Formats: sequence, C-alpha cells, structure tokens
Amino acid sequence: MEWQPSTPLSAEELGRLPVFPLPRVVFFPGTALPLHLFEPRYTEMIEDCLDSGCTAMAVALLAPGWEDDYEANPAIYEIAGAGRIVAHQRQPDGTHDVILHGLNRVRLHELLNEGHAYRCARAEPIDDFGAASSSDVLAMMACATRVAAKVRERQPDFALQVSAELRPGRAADVVADQLVVSPEERQHILETSDVKERVSLVTESVASLLAQLSEAHAPS
Repeated sequence: MEWQPSTPLSAEELGRLPVFPLPRVVFFPGTALPLHLFEPRYTEMIEDCLDSGCTAMAVALLAPGWEDDYEANPAIYEIAGAGRIVAHQRQPDGTHDVILHGLNRVRLHELLNEGHAYRCARAEPIDDFGAASSSDVLAMMACATRVAAKVRERQPDFALQVSAELRPGRAADVVADQLVVSPEERQHILETSDVKERVSLVTESVASLLAQLSEAHAPS
C-alpha cells in the first residue's frame, strides 16, 4: 500500500504524533527510512495509525543508557525527525514493513499514554534559519562526491541522492543520511537548525570519512 508523501503535517497530527524510539537511527527530512515493526507495542502503533488513517510518525534516537530501561520508556532525544508512511505491507506473521518519508525536524513534548503501549508526543516543528554560501555547498558536495566514488568501488550501484534543486539545508540532510555513520554525529546534525553550521558539520564529517577511506586505500 502506498501514499502520497508530500502532504505537510497538520496541526492535528503534530498535536499527537506517534513516536518510534530506536537505537542508532536518526531520521532526516527529505530522506526515506525503511522500518520493520515487530514488537507488540509498535505493531499496535502502526495498526492504530492505519485504522485511523493517520500516516504521520516521528522517529527518535534513544539516549545513552537505554539498554537498562528498554522494555519501559527509556529516555529519547527531544529533537527528532517526523514524516509520513509512504508504503506499507502487513506480513503473514503479524509484523509490518513500512517506508517513511521525512518532512520535518521536530521538538517532542511527550504525552501521557492513553490506553496504548506506544509513546506519543506533541511535536513542535523546527524551521531552518541562516544561509550557506555557494562555496560552502560546493565544498560539501566535492567531499561527498569523492566519498561516493570510493564507495562505488565496492558497491557499484551506490549513488548520492542529492539533486541540484535541493536547498542547502536539505542537501546537507541528504548527504548526512547517506554518508555520516555515527549516530551521535547524525543527531548533532539533526539538532542544527542554522543552515551554514549544518553544512559545515556535514562537510567536516564527510571530509573525515574521505581521509579514512583514502588512508585505507593507500599503498603500504
């Protein structure tokens, strides 16, 4: 089952947004995130969404120490990615496969559970501010293009998903989603609303990756 991804999140949806907390996963606007839901509380969540016609959801990174409290409600980072379910398939074993399309950075204000096992929050959209220069963006893309070329040496089908039409902030998000590995770095980038600073952070991270890859491929 597929839906249209581009409809903005409504005030009603933002007022009570289902939250899927995950370790090591940071969800950026403008990106696609495939998920497999198998825990009972999260299959309940997706089934409630489907029954109500709600396709909106947030994905939040679990904060350090979550392992000790996972079965309850471990702490999450309050800045998260929110988006829409754009594809869904219910499996014969009762699990669900979905693809989310990222739309917004949001600040989560958790709500009390109301008879359900999963978490919900009031979500406050966070807008970008500031601007990155063309030279800043070119530097980021130059690093990203060189890393992509090295990745293609092992994964020939790999391609950067950055189109020329993307605004600098969104381009930084897409590059970070594809090339920044560390969850901590990804979360820092997600939390950065200043576009110039975000582009700089992504450039630094990708340049560091490029240096590592170049060293690994250097003749001994």
